[in-house]
Amino acid sequence: MKNHRQVDRLISEAKAGRRCIHSTVKSEVAALCRRATDNGELVRVIPGFYAPREYWHGLPPPERTLHLARAVGKEHPQWVFAGTVAAAAHGLEHQWVLHDDTITIADARRRGFRAGSGVRRLYVPDRCRRSVETVNGIRVTNVVQTVLDCARMLAFRHALPIADSALARGVKLDELLAGCTKLGGDMRKVMRVLKHADGASENGGESLCRAVMIEGGFMVPSLQVVFYDPESRRFYRVDFMWVLPDGSIIVGEFDGAEKYFNPQMTGRRSIQATVQQEREREAALRRAGVRGIVRFTYDEVADATPLWNKLAQAGIPRT
Repeated sequence: MKNHRQVDRLISEAKAGRRCIHSTVKSEVAALCRRATDNGELVRVIPGFYAPREYWHGLPPPERTLHLARAVGKEHPQWVFAGTVAAAAHGLEHQWVLHDDTITIADARRRGFRAGSGVRRLYVPDRCRRSVETVNGIRVTNVVQTVLDCARMLAFRHALPIADSALARGVKLDELLAGCTKLGGDMRKVMRVLKHADGASENGGESLCRAVMIEGGFMVPSLQVVFYDPESRRFYRVDFMWVLPDGSIIVGEFDGAEKYFNPQMTGRRSIQATVQQEREREAALRRAGVRGIVRFTYDEVADATPLWNKLAQAGIPRT
């Protein structure tokens, strides 16, 4: 009964602190393990760290990572979290698929990932680890170092949204370039991300779209361009725009399912009304001089090939 009360207290305190459950007391460790294995009340996130099953699966992936980092950071207060942990703590746009119930820490020793530990060690020189901030209750690398680390460790399509988001929040490109000189080593991946980073990107989904376009070798589009329809006297902003060699204009629109089903996105209009509004928008864009409109979904972007096929069919040149 005593252990039962102690574990209930641990669970309550962990929820209040928005962190995973952990204990170094032998009896409590055994009780936590039993609750995870016997009745499945708890889920083991990484060895020694637990969370209530329903509570855990109700959290969005970035918040799961932050819960784990807070708990691990409580046991290792000297650790500095990096990579996607730091990106989530800073609130930078990124793809949720990057969260896999592991955490990344900055380490001056060149050590990688030990299977089963749940902890990745990212090599960061001592001179770059000094700019540490406490954000959301977690010791993390600052925004500049976080962008550079993510550019080093992630695929281009996953790193670009993080860089775009940082620029949109006021980080200067010069700051990122200065950080590169401190980091040293092979910076080709980082420089490719910084070359294409653009704070005009409206969200992480659009950044992902642009990254996949670039990976396919297509002409880089202009972002958030505004068109004026002389008939309705209204302005329309598009996600992407290309001016082709012959002077014709093609625009690209990233469509999410929320656009049709989320009441906050549709203003509680019916699906039919939302579709009609999109038709009116397309007509207005054509009157404003747009020759073609390419629409694509998240699934098409994630698969890449369907997006590339649509761009090629629309005549977007590959450089």
